[in-house]
Amino acid sequence: MKLIFSTVRKLLWLSLLSVGLFVFLVYLIRSNEALVTHSDPVSAKRVEQAKKSLHTIAHQLNNSVGEVEFTFSQPQVDALMAVASFTVPDTQFKTNLSEMGVHFAATTKLTTPYFSQYINWQCTLLPNQKKLVIERCRLGKLSLPDWLVMWGFKQTLLAVFEDKLTNNVLNMVQQAELSAKKIKIKLYIKEGMKQEVLSALHRKAASDSMVSDAIKNNVNAQKVAVYIDELQQLIDDFKEQPVANSLAFYIGKMFYLAQLRTPVSDASTENQAVLWALATTFGNKRFGHFVGIDRSILNQLKRPSVQLSGRDDLALHFLYSAVLERVVKLQMGLKVGELKELLDSNTGGSGFSFADLTADKAGLAFADTILNYPLKSQKVLAGITDETIFFPSISGLIEGLTEAKFNQDYGSTESAEYKQVAAQIDKRIAVLPLYQVR
Repeated sequence: MKLIFSTVRKLLWLSLLSVGLFVFLVYLIRSNEALVTHSDPVSAKRVEQAKKSLHTIAHQLNNSVGEVEFTFSQPQVDALMAVASFTVPDTQFKTNLSEMGVHFAATTKLTTPYFSQYINWQCTLLPNQKKLVIERCRLGKLSLPDWLVMWGFKQTLLAVFEDKLTNNVLNMVQQAELSAKKIKIKLYIKEGMKQEVLSALHRKAASDSMVSDAIKNNVNAQKVAVYIDELQQLIDDFKEQPVANSLAFYIGKMFYLAQLRTPVSDASTENQAVLWALATTFGNKRFGHFVGIDRSILNQLKRPSVQLSGRDDLALHFLYSAVLERVVKLQMGLKVGELKELLDSNTGGSGFSFADLTADKAGLAFADTILNYPLKSQKVLAGITDETIFFPSISGLIEGLTEAKFNQDYGSTESAEYKQVAAQIDKRIAVLPLYQVR
């Protein structure tokens, strides 16, 4: 009995100590003030600049062996940070370049019903023998030694790559030169390294250690294949009829089938499978790869264009955004859509379109509703042919705005004028029959 009491007492003290350490760590890493208080506004020019920078990096890494050199100016880095801050919810990023070093900082806002707290992260890299070395890193009030930061980075790589490939990745940086507001980085890419990296990523993607949120949310590849097969049959049966051009027609047919299958299955799982089948068939067959559909099936798909409000592009916006809602957080999915519209407002693009943004928002709302209210959604959508059940009117919404005109009329996606239009779009969506089930 004495031994039992002694063990219980030790376990109690250990539990209290663990809770105390956790509270102390939370105290150390959280702050009442944001380190990065604001980010530079996102404009069409900045989105285009970030896109070009990322394209250059991807192209050179994909097509080079041996030494590869990248040069980034402060404006290019600012553009990348602005896009990252815009896209990642409640997080601001900032990177400053100077002859003395590179300073990176990020702040994530934690909002509670009563107050806001911040998690601040900062790291300084200094030049040393033509390379960059970690001088200091801090997470809140907690100083992190350079060996711990490098250990954490290496462990992250080891979760994906084997030990030899991890070391090759870590040793890629051969030289780094800093000048006023500019950094030049020289990498060395070993022959065959690209193939090794791709093979490792494919292996990990096939395992459950790197499975996306979509698959974690019970996407069943076999069920998706059933709905894809049914869609292929419908495409053949109705190819000569006008109704075959409507996405609403296929949604009605698929949710009628989902309703029939639900008594022996889970309604949310069936609805999820319908969503991925629709996106794979009418959006992009790569969505099928993402959930594990056999390539032989995907390569033989008949994929006719379908429409919403009489337009192919709106159906694509709707489907892509609905799937994005499954892959990333809803707010981030909307940000990606807004970034695309800003990019379109550049010279040569189709212009910023509030109609496209409406399709993005409707797609996000559609996915959220059918998965969180699956049985009610099936009841509303089964057998429909009328898209106004789930897709709003785009009448009166402005399209084709150039960057200059968008900036003149709305300033940014954070302005009161922009938010007023966005709120009007939200109201159009909220009153539709499907979204009344929420």
